[in-house]
Amino acid sequence: MKLKKIAGVYHAQFRTATGARRMISTKQTDREQALAVVKQAGIAEMERAGQAGKLSREVVGRILTGKRMTVGKAVEPFREWMKSRGRSPKTIAENTITLNAWMREMKLESHPPTTITGKHIADWINDADKSRGQSSRKVALGHLHTFFAFCCSNGWVSADPSSAIGIDYSVLSHEQKEPAERQPFTPDELARLTTHLESELQTIGQDMARVEADTSYTANGRAVKLGKLGGKHSELFFWLFAVRCSSTTGLRLSDIAGLEWRCFGEPGKLVVWMDKTNRRIEHPLPAELETMVSGIPLTSPTHLFPAQHAIISDVKRRALLSVQFKRMCERIGIFGKSQHCCRHAAASERYRAIDKDDLAKRLAETLSMTQIKQLLGHSSAVTSRRYVHPAGPSTESR
Repeated sequence: MKLKKIAGVYHAQFRTATGARRMISTKQTDREQALAVVKQAGIAEMERAGQAGKLSREVVGRILTGKRMTVGKAVEPFREWMKSRGRSPKTIAENTITLNAWMREMKLESHPPTTITGKHIADWINDADKSRGQSSRKVALGHLHTFFAFCCSNGWVSADPSSAIGIDYSVLSHEQKEPAERQPFTPDELARLTTHLESELQTIGQDMARVEADTSYTANGRAVKLGKLGGKHSELFFWLFAVRCSSTTGLRLSDIAGLEWRCFGEPGKLVVWMDKTNRRIEHPLPAELETMVSGIPLTSPTHLFPAQHAIISDVKRRALLSVQFKRMCERIGIFGKSQHCCRHAAASERYRAIDKDDLAKRLAETLSMTQIKQLLGHSSAVTSRRYVHPAGPSTESR
């Protein structure tokens, strides 16, 4: 603790438990009187107590971990903890990305978990300068909550500092407050997508036939050209299958990319363990999909689409498939739609097909929503309800 004279008045300068320097006025112009006030207030003793408290928390951390635990050092064991709890690679990556961004922007990598306060979290989550909406902020807060639950379970913190933090809607614009709403693909849009993909596949098939018949190619040159065309053909076939599969069964893109031959082991059934939730779901296998599956060449003993499975399994590359799909849609004039909109289309179509008459409307709504929940593999019908668009989607694309 030190005394510092500012504008003729003595101020007591001290360090907080977090190491930050603070000053408070003694309201005295005489040094002796200022020292007397400081002594009576016990500022020096409280400063030492704060330092001792910080030291004791650090000692506890070292006893539990064998080293000086910091937020930055906790990231790797946090990842391993999520992995041991069966979290998907995507979930682990998203949690880690949020945690690293928070630490970096708030400069907290070297801070022990015990020194983190609610303010460290609230200032970042409710930063008015950030463009992210309320839903993204809720997700980020949930990621930090998971991290501090892990820290609590290890005894690195006595309580979760994120538990009392909420979203400050006063710092959000109207647009940021509005939830992003996906619209399902219309039947016309799905038809345009499948027609486009079938046409592209036919064109590539013709190109491959021409290369096969062209005698001007060397053996090596023909193999290289056919390899490139074959890769493009496989990619387009995957997207044709993905559109048809997702719009009829409601499967996520990650689940379609990860389909295994064993998923088709039961006649007339498609059995999938979902990537995001690790839930097992069954679908009747439409004849069209069964025919397509039977025509897929065996390039992997496990997966139908090994190239797409490799992409979706790499957390740094998995967004590539979504980008490919968006660009494909935009090339044929469909804007503002993602592959996930096929999932919405499946839910909406199933809902409209089940709820047929006013007499059983209430019962049909309850039963159909349960079926939609099962179709999409959700754990709650509340989530499934957001996927249903009873009135039917607009027939126009932007």
